[in-house]
Amino acid sequence: MLLAAQGPAVAPLWLAPKAQSAEKTPSGGAPGPEAEAKNAGAPTQAPPPPAPNATPPPSTDGAAPTVGRKSPHVQKLLADLEVDETPPFPSEELALSEVLERAAKANPDLVMGRLDVEISEARVLAALGAYDVILTAGFTASLQEQPQRGSQFTVSRGSRTLSGFVGFSRKLETGGNISLRIDASRNQTDQPLNFFSPTSPSVTINSYRLAPTLTLTHPLLKGAGIRVNRADIDRARIATSTAEAARQLAAENTARDVISAYWDVLFAQRNLVNKRLSLETARRQLERTRIQVAAGRLAPVDAKAVEQQVAAKESEALVAEQTLLDASLTLRTLMGQDFSTKAPYGVVPSTDPVVEPIRVDVDAEIRKALENNAQVRQLELAIASRRIDELVAANQRLPQLDFQATFTPQGRSVDTLPDSSTGDPGSRGNWAEAFRNFFNDDVRNDGVLADWMISGSLNLTWDIQNRVAKGNHEAALGELRKARENLKKIRQTIATSVIRAAYNVRTAAERMRSSDISLELALQNLETEQARFEVGRSTNYDVMQRLDEADAAAAAALQAQIDYLKALVQLKALTGEILPAFGLDPAGRVP
Repeated sequence: MLLAAQGPAVAPLWLAPKAQSAEKTPSGGAPGPEAEAKNAGAPTQAPPPPAPNATPPPSTDGAAPTVGRKSPHVQKLLADLEVDETPPFPSEELALSEVLERAAKANPDLVMGRLDVEISEARVLAALGAYDVILTAGFTASLQEQPQRGSQFTVSRGSRTLSGFVGFSRKLETGGNISLRIDASRNQTDQPLNFFSPTSPSVTINSYRLAPTLTLTHPLLKGAGIRVNRADIDRARIATSTAEAARQLAAENTARDVISAYWDVLFAQRNLVNKRLSLETARRQLERTRIQVAAGRLAPVDAKAVEQQVAAKESEALVAEQTLLDASLTLRTLMGQDFSTKAPYGVVPSTDPVVEPIRVDVDAEIRKALENNAQVRQLELAIASRRIDELVAANQRLPQLDFQATFTPQGRSVDTLPDSSTGDPGSRGNWAEAFRNFFNDDVRNDGVLADWMISGSLNLTWDIQNRVAKGNHEAALGELRKARENLKKIRQTIATSVIRAAYNVRTAAERMRSSDISLELALQNLETEQARFEVGRSTNYDVMQRLDEADAAAAAALQAQIDYLKALVQLKALTGEILPAFGLDPAGRVP
């Protein structure tokens, strides 16, 4: 479905400020940072060809309309009347690109969105830490003295022990755990030469021990599997992607709100000038009336009636000043300004957008919105997270069957006492001998290891009714179905929003054309009525009525133009094109 929309003059108001440099806007919206840097006289690109069977847009006289385009009646009014365009409060002239750049740096929503992404990335790192290698180490020293008492049978009369260990362990992605611990100890034992003789002298025996232990524990049913055990990591990564989508959504919404607020300030500023120019017109009419009264052609009461209208116009101008202040404060709040400083709080827009005729393909816009919209992306990620929850919940319904295996080789070295009967001089134990004793001398017949132990076990735990796990799994399935329905709902909502926005663009364009015609006719009627008044063929009442009609037509024309710009911005925000269109990255920053 194609909607042909004409982009008429953005602010060709009968009561408008002096023309400023016109700037071409991206896709019929507001100018991006690069566009605002271009010269005002840069050539305008030709509009796209009309769609087949679509209503051709009206002619724009060969150029894109802009604020600077004014009718002869408007030009005459601006030439005849001098109006102060300065707001009654400290103000700063800002282009749209400057406003967006400041908002990108200081807007609280954008700052918090970037912080949320950083927090999520830190949580991914924390989840990966579950598979870190853990180092453990320890050292122990002990001293024992046990002297002989009476005729008690004694094996040891004292000992001195030094021992230490170092170990490494790591959780496995499949659900198990593997660890390696190396123990080393040296023990000096004071023992009697003859255990059966209480008076036997003592001898010190040194022993050295090296014992590495390799332990593997692993679930075979519940808790087994890579996808189950990496669920926390996958959730954290999905949370990061969700935070990035939320950051993009916040950036798009902030850009939309900032641009819309900028157009509101533009409306308020132009409307203020309109009201002041209307007030000046009423004052001129009062001067004419007083001249007529002095000449005896009108009664003094006629001047009083015009004075009443002048007072009403002054009140309208004051209201317009307050409206401009409110709009400026709203814009600066979105920019993240700190009002505790003495910085100006008023804004004078310096960007005059140039709007070209555009075509809106509703079906294409819906497709782009469903592909690019950050809300859709968030819900798709939510479904992925719910799938992980369902997978983990299904695994928890299995019985707990765990396997454990331990392998411990060791090498020992112990002092050998001299033996006079055999002539053996004895030997001293040492660490080198302890290490050599890991292995057999005759590897071919006895095997490699001399001193070792291996053990294994299976442990089963089974919740026969298993109601907790079943309930959690059913709840996870329900959450998954709910997430899918939420996605359907948001896709429907976005599609309807795109349709409304597309038709709002078309309607606003038509309103601008009709309001331009109405304004032109109102100005002609005002000029004619003023001429009739000069020759005595009209009354002050008629002139002021025409002036009120011109005021209303100018306000309607300006409002239609602002509504058109806002409709374009809303459409770009829905389709996910607003950030690149205005030169911003997905985080809402100016590259």
